[in-house]
Amino acid sequence: MHILIVDDEADFRHLLTSRLQRKGYTTLEAPDGITAQMLVTSETIHVILLDLRMPGMDGLSFLQWCKETSPAIQIIVVTGHGTIETAIEAMKRGAYDYLTKPYNLNELEALISKAVEKQQLTEENQQLREALSTNGKTTFQIVAESPKVKEVLATAKRVASTDFLVLLKGESGTGKDVIARLIYECSERATEAFVPINLGAIPETMLESELFGHEKGAFTGATAQKKGLVELAHLGTLFLDEVGDLPFPLQVKLLRFLETGEFRRIGSPILHKVDVRIIAATNADLEKKVEEGTFRSDLYFRLHVMDITIPPLTRRKEDILPLSAFFLNRLKRKYPVKPLSVKAQAALCAYSFPGNVRELAHMIERAVVLAKGEEIDDKDLFPHEQPVPHIPSDRKLISSADTGEEEEFLLKNVEREHIKHVLHVLQWNKTKTAEKLGISVRNLYRKIEEYKLRP
Repeated sequence: MHILIVDDEADFRHLLTSRLQRKGYTTLEAPDGITAQMLVTSETIHVILLDLRMPGMDGLSFLQWCKETSPAIQIIVVTGHGTIETAIEAMKRGAYDYLTKPYNLNELEALISKAVEKQQLTEENQQLREALSTNGKTTFQIVAESPKVKEVLATAKRVASTDFLVLLKGESGTGKDVIARLIYECSERATEAFVPINLGAIPETMLESELFGHEKGAFTGATAQKKGLVELAHLGTLFLDEVGDLPFPLQVKLLRFLETGEFRRIGSPILHKVDVRIIAATNADLEKKVEEGTFRSDLYFRLHVMDITIPPLTRRKEDILPLSAFFLNRLKRKYPVKPLSVKAQAALCAYSFPGNVRELAHMIERAVVLAKGEEIDDKDLFPHEQPVPHIPSDRKLISSADTGEEEEFLLKNVEREHIKHVLHVLQWNKTKTAEKLGISVRNLYRKIEEYKLRP
């Protein structure tokens, strides 16, 4: 991941650069807004650490320019104690979050990690919108060769004509946001707003305000009235991604909203009512969370009206090569693209893809950039480790049509060994490992606990 540090204090930039590079990030520096503009235009940037007070172009002007030209980039504002109101104004203009100087570097790293996840989701949504829009018409380019995914698409299109609350289930990176968008585009609400929110990517202290809004003066920093996302989605569709990560205190408020369509902004006694279609998604086992007492059973049963499970990529092997071709074609807009060699195709088909479709997309883009020959080879796809986990010779490659305990046992063993191998190679750096696998750090922690992996 590439972090751009924009600050006129050279010592401060160098300190952050040294710290972040030790954590595995690639960093770039800019002493002012003009230099930062040139870097954003010429380089791939995922997160920006932005000082608000700089010579020439000030931070707010640069922020506005950046959100207009590269909306997927997440911007963390760094400011002194005397400019908190300006920092809040930056949040209104699209900044991800802000920190005041001096601040704890561990806090900054945690914030960057969340911003990276938000950037990935925003970029995927942006790419999806571009893929769906052709000459003003909506055309879904969803790759589906496997029977399981075709069944998912058929179900999604059937429920789109209803106003049922839909719960999308599946591992991280399987494309739940794509299916949510399909349901929306095929529904009668397609002419109204589609409002997505990742409930796991927003700090708990800000989440209620993001969902339901607040009144001026409701809390420190609330300098103006703000409408929440449920209000902005009126007559349209609200996509609640990672609903399993919703903090327990907010679950009862979400349940009340789902039951009645009514809500109150923070600091207001007035009850508002909206007409919104809800699509929720989770990669968590909600039944298990209910048993553990971290998720309300009444909210679970309210969400569980109509559920669609999206299979992991390892259970839809037929889609790997068509998806690869799709991603290669999409990358032609950015890079000169070479074809996949036979060895590369074989390596992709044998790989377990713990990060699912998202991991495949990242892997293909990295290989396009790294490939030096006339074709993309398996070494370009897997430059640091053996691409194919060991599969006993008496086993055939797993097909998405296969079912049964024996297959599930083999799949889990393959995934476990691959995660263990990557953790070992990267010396148990969980941020780097999650990035390498194409999954979130939170999901990696779940896998480590599930498979009882230890250094």
